[in-house]
Amino acid sequence: MSHLFQAADLTAEHVPDADVELFQPLLERCEDFFQRCYGRPALPDEAKVMPSERPPTAGGGHLTALRDSGGKLVGILESVFDFPAPAEWYLGLMLLAPEVRGHGRGEAVIRAYEAWLRGQGALLLRLGVAEQNPDALRFWTRMGFREELWVGPIKQGVLEYRVLRMSKPLA
Repeated sequence: MSHLFQAADLTAEHVPDADVELFQPLLERCEDFFQRCYGRPALPDEAKVMPSERPPTAGGGHLTALRDSGGKLVGILESVFDFPAPAEWYLGLMLLAPEVRGHGRGEAVIRAYEAWLRGQGALLLRLGVAEQNPDALRFWTRMGFREELWVGPIKQGVLEYRVLRMSKPLA
């Protein structure tokens, strides 16, 4: 795995799609996220299906593992590039393990990730925030993302809700 960037005490590494199952234990540890956004815990094959859920029009997918100073997997960034247009990235998932949340790590990760994206030629970063996740909306607003439009309702797991699409220029 190749080193991408350092953020606070976390190191980011690219993970090929073939190794996506590496994330399964992390997804299972983040039950609070899955209950809030899917109405259920992570499924036994949650990690394995991630690459197949990407939009077919995207340029490609990108999985990033976040590891602590001891090398333990404590976070994931999952994104697609050239979606919906060239030089635009869409962050489908940023998830930190419960034990490393807080202490400014999420902000440090996003700032470092944005700098890395700029180096890749990205001009815009988009993401979606589930309406039942007000903490995420506050975080992304604080990080400089602006509302674009509400989408939905969409069905995720056993829940149906709207998603706020947000974006931030990177250039």
